[in-house]
Amino acid sequence: MSIASSFYSALSGMNTNGIAMQVIADNISNTNTVGFKSTTIQFEDILGMSLEGIGGFSHLGVGANVSAMPCSFTQGTVVTTSVGTDLAVNGKGFFIVEDAITNEQSYTRAGNFHVDSDGYFVNVNNLRVQGYLYDASGTNLVETLNDIVVDQTNMIAPSTTEEVNMMLNLDSAEEDKTFDLADPGGTSNYSTALTIYDTLGQSHTITIYFTKTGDQAWEWNATIDGSDVDGGTPGTAQLFGTGDIGFTTDGLLSTAMPVDFYAGGITFSNGIAATDIEVDFSSTTQYGSPSIIQSLSQDGYAAGTLSGINITSEGDIVGHFTNGAVKNIARLALADFPSLTGLERAGSLLFKETTESGDPLVNKPGEGGLGEVAAGMLEESNVDLAAEFIRMIITQRAYQANSKVISTTDEMLAQLMTIK
Repeated sequence: MSIASSFYSALSGMNTNGIAMQVIADNISNTNTVGFKSTTIQFEDILGMSLEGIGGFSHLGVGANVSAMPCSFTQGTVVTTSVGTDLAVNGKGFFIVEDAITNEQSYTRAGNFHVDSDGYFVNVNNLRVQGYLYDASGTNLVETLNDIVVDQTNMIAPSTTEEVNMMLNLDSAEEDKTFDLADPGGTSNYSTALTIYDTLGQSHTITIYFTKTGDQAWEWNATIDGSDVDGGTPGTAQLFGTGDIGFTTDGLLSTAMPVDFYAGGITFSNGIAATDIEVDFSSTTQYGSPSIIQSLSQDGYAAGTLSGINITSEGDIVGHFTNGAVKNIARLALADFPSLTGLERAGSLLFKETTESGDPLVNKPGEGGLGEVAAGMLEESNVDLAAEFIRMIITQRAYQANSKVISTTDEMLAQLMTIK
């Protein structure tokens, strides 16, 4: 080959190192890009011809070429944000997002998501995040990949009170009394209030009076004000339920639980009939200390609207409602691939599957070797600035060396032209 061929070898070296500098510049420019994966560049040599000599064939190279530009999928640093819908994958896996128009799916590590005006869980490019939806009860997961929807207008139906749990201490030193519904406060030893809910989710206040009737023996009477009863008289208590509880000489409850809390015959002022309720006084004691309520709960609640969400490490999106109810809405899905290097970089921090990457392996967070989800966090770029600066220096020197080959070859040709 002629001396002039070195021009083209050096030119290919300048081209490949120029591309390498472009890759380095792209990495450095995305140092602060959430979920960005840095790119490396790989070169290969180019064979121009084979020369046959005494020793056999000799292969002569004519420069370099770019063979591949794979992404590095090492995990970036996970940082805390103040946004509850920001998500990071701690481990393997990609979030799955879908274009609502083309239904084309893409994959990303950038978890800066939000809920749009239509209630869809989307990324910054309004691609819809994919996952599994729970049924209306919030307990059964529908195993079909779908758009995640967080309906801000979603209302949870009320639940009627069916069980009441109370734990208290009744003072054994109290004097015996006889309860009189006409004067409940004056004929009882201790009282506490309880809110219950009817089938419409409307609340009603019940006052429970405890009256000591003898040694280790107490009577309880639950009352409701007449203003909350159909046909009742405001300010006049009406009996809601009654019963007896006994204790051992050690001060422990001896009555079997639960017992009926509602005696029947009550229709609330809104026209709704009261329903059966059980009360459980388990762990209630009778010690020689002041009467005090220690625990009080009931299982009913009013209708409520969605007030906020939180996301668990397993990817469950949990709705919190204004009535205190909590219900699962959806569960995120993650995808992995047989060959990450086969993924196609699509811009906007998205990757596309290819024949080289293989089909996506979709699972739930924490399953199938996939990582867990960290809410209120984002994964930073995995660009190593120190490594990029070193590559920049090496690439710059290689570019200069190739340009030096061109200038040297030019001098050699000039020298050749002076031969007479």
